Amino acid sequence: MNTEIFTNPIVIAILAVLLIVAVSFLVYFLKNRNRINTLTDEYSKEKEGLIEKYESNQEEERLNHKKEVSTLNEKYHTDTTLLNNKLSSLRQFTVDKGEYLTDLSLIQLKERLVRDEKIRETDMHILSNVYLPSRNYTNTRKIDHLVLTRTGIYMIDSKYWRGHILHGINEENFEELPYTESFFDLLELDKTKEQTLIFEKSDSKNVSVNHYNDTIDETKTTAEKLRNVLKLEYDIVPMIYFNPKDNGNYSITNYSADPSVKVLVGEEELEAFFLKYVFHGRFQYTVKQLDEIAEEIFNLNP
Repeated sequence: MNTEIFTNPIVIAILAVLLIVAVSFLVYFLKNRNRINTLTDEYSKEKEGLIEKYESNQEEERLNHKKEVSTLNEKYHTDTTLLNNKLSSLRQFTVDKGEYLTDLSLIQLKERLVRDEKIRETDMHILSNVYLPSRNYTNTRKIDHLVLTRTGIYMIDSKYWRGHILHGINEENFEELPYTESFFDLLELDKTKEQTLIFEKSDSKNVSVNHYNDTIDETKTTAEKLRNVLKLEYDIVPMIYFNPKDNGNYSITNYSADPSVKVLVGEEELEAFFLKYVFHGRFQYTVKQLDEIAEEIFNLNP
């Protein structure tokens, strides 16, 4: 009887139909499973993309906020530094007009460089009227100006004068300048050391002679002491700057054989020096190091 069922054409047809339906369902299931897998993969990728985009936007917002805060801090630092410099210059004016004018020239130079985008505000610090105390405070040294830049630190001894300068002369120059020997004798100057004489017309018939005795040695010694106090890796460059009174008639002849001290006359020469060395010198300090050095100097002058 069972054999007859499976040989019955109707049963066979029914089984065939069922088999076709089963196979069709299996094919449909497999195809849809692949589609489901594909959709799942696409969803996962889209989700990952959205997460990545969100994280990227968050990081960009964080960086923009950090940059904005940094810009505001730098502007605050710039404004307060400029104000402190100007206040310092005004206080200094009541003490020494020549040093005030030199300080004003340096501040204006820096402002122009920053405005022309040749340097950043933090690339240069201008400090004036700085005191370098000794251990027992009996040999405190006054520094007229300090210019801190990434290419070096410059200490300026500012002289306010009118007349004609013979800088760095000693007995080796007497043959070329025979009249100067008598001034050495009159002023009791050491003929073996370089001296600086300034000839200034006092009235229609008389000429006064001034000298800056041991200026070179004092400037070099102060620069060396300051370097040691601050524990700096590089030398501080000592400079003597002659700032002409009222831009009157003046001249300078430099006979000095000592290249370690820079001698400059007039605002144009001062500006040309810093334009050359600030832009073409080799970096010695970072912006952070300049801030730290300036802070140390402020601590020396509470």
